[in-house]
Amino acid sequence: MKNTVRKNLKHLHYPKALKLNRKPIQNQIPGKITYVGEETTEDTIINVISYNEEEVIYHTNCSIEKVLHLVTHETKLKHWINFIGVHDVEKLSKLGSLLNIHPLVLEDIANTKQRPKLDEFDDYVFFALKMIFHSESGLLIKNHLGIVFNQTYIISFQQSQDTIFNSIRDRIQKKVGRIRMRSTDYLFYALVDAVVDNYYNVTETIEDKTENLEDRILIDANNASTSEIQLLKREILSIRKSVFPAKELIRKLQISKHVLYDNSTKAYIADLYDHILQVTENVDIYREIVWGLMDMYMSSLSNKMNQVMKVLTIMSSIFIPLTFIAGVYGMNFEYMPELGYKNAYFIILGIMFIMVLALIYYFRQKKWF
Repeated sequence: MKNTVRKNLKHLHYPKALKLNRKPIQNQIPGKITYVGEETTEDTIINVISYNEEEVIYHTNCSIEKVLHLVTHETKLKHWINFIGVHDVEKLSKLGSLLNIHPLVLEDIANTKQRPKLDEFDDYVFFALKMIFHSESGLLIKNHLGIVFNQTYIISFQQSQDTIFNSIRDRIQKKVGRIRMRSTDYLFYALVDAVVDNYYNVTETIEDKTENLEDRILIDANNASTSEIQLLKREILSIRKSVFPAKELIRKLQISKHVLYDNSTKAYIADLYDHILQVTENVDIYREIVWGLMDMYMSSLSNKMNQVMKVLTIMSSIFIPLTFIAGVYGMNFEYMPELGYKNAYFIILGIMFIMVLALIYYFRQKKWF
């Protein structure tokens, strides 16, 4: 079985975008920034949204110097700095140095394989989690997201451009909700909430895939394959590895006493914890269902094979006595009394026909078919 699954998996082709940068990160100096993730040639983009209750100002394709000027001189505004492209270690290091971000935090930002984590410093907070979504082709995509925020600014470090935060940009632009009236901790909550809400979309897609595969197996096991089940199982495990640590971190946010968290924001974080808890429960449910799909698949194949063997056995049971009679009268003995009868041929055919009918009647009475 395992060899069959491996052979099936070899024929599946994955996009070249999944090719990873395999630079060794062991035995390096702690705090040394090393990018670990998908190879890309895209340029790093830094966009800034500066806002307060009265106005919103957009700054696109900013330089590091422009960012530093905004956060140090435009103190009446709050700044959302969107840093897209953590593969540019030079820019990342320069920004971190100017804003006094700890080198270990920058190291975690550049490592897209870093598991979700929460670090609370005296004057800022670092939060890392995974942005999960399905591509148009149905492939599961996991992007690394790091968030650093203090009283005046918040920086979202994204692995690549996406649309998950578009709704938050619209809310800031149209002054919908509380973001423009609240501190940066509320924007931080809004960003994490957008990521968690997108987890719902991912789990709904997983639900559709699971139910579709389950229906196909129930109708006809030949419509599915072990490789499909294994890939779906891996997909759910990959989601689980990202969602479950995030649940524990959001719980820590809920009970944290850090000065950056306003008490009024804690109520929203509690609601956020309820959302992530529901997502983790759904992931566990689908995980259990997929684990049972393999047993269902094998049982369905076994049942179908039993039906085939049943038909072959019945046919064999019918033809065995007929073969015996044909074999007896097919022997080349010189003296066989029945061979001298004028109607012996038709009598033997009649006996064979009656035997077939009798066996069929017997099998029907036993409900074997």
